[in-house]
Amino acid sequence: MEQRVFQFRPHLAIQYQMQAPKYDCRHLLIVMSGFNLPDPTIYDFSMLAHCRSAILWIKDDVDGLPAYYLCRDMSFEFEEGVSTLIEAVRNSVKPTHVSILGASKGGTASLYFGIKHKIKNIITAVPQFSIGRYVATGYWQDVGKAMMGNVNEENQYFLDNYLPYALDQDRCLERNIYLFTSPQDKQFKTEVEPNLHLLEKYSGFNLIETFSPYVTEHTRVTAYNLNLILALIYQFEDGIAPAWGHIRNGSQWSQ
Repeated sequence: MEQRVFQFRPHLAIQYQMQAPKYDCRHLLIVMSGFNLPDPTIYDFSMLAHCRSAILWIKDDVDGLPAYYLCRDMSFEFEEGVSTLIEAVRNSVKPTHVSILGASKGGTASLYFGIKHKIKNIITAVPQFSIGRYVATGYWQDVGKAMMGNVNEENQYFLDNYLPYALDQDRCLERNIYLFTSPQDKQFKTEVEPNLHLLEKYSGFNLIETFSPYVTEHTRVTAYNLNLILALIYQFEDGIAPAWGHIRNGSQWSQ
């Protein structure tokens, strides 16, 4: 796995990692990162290095803080740079199939950039839809301050609608979207459930709801479903996108 820097502008460098494909695999997987501790900008899903895909991990880092791969002080240069990097890698790898993956903040980014770049396969786990509200207060308010500059209602409203607007305007409905969620995640009621209607229009929308004693909080949903996420990636590598529909996994549904 090679560490690289894309100098998008003199003042804006985008860090990323790149893995070359193995065997004759013609699949490109793009990986977006969620919030992490103690370093909130580290790469997610490092365990994917065994996969045959060409893999692009993009670091969400502007001056040491994440930005949902979007903006600083409401300037969207970072988004522009990330998009330029994605297209440059696609043009270099020339894959037959492209997929994008992310969880939490990374799940938000996988949905947004997947829609923006017309990516066929999108895996999103426990994404946030109301970005502005999520980072305006609470633990990640430093991120909100950096992204918005002025944390006011106007900027918050703009970011809250950034992903929903992109989904609403999307007319490329032949996508395979796999959304992992859980009613045990406190964000389900505020972030996921109110926005399911934006995803139900896609012909390949798959909803995986987990209800398990091992999923007690937001951060456990992705870990519990890692085997299913890997199963998807393994199939994507051979051009297979399974139609799962609405799945309920975990032992507590039957109780």
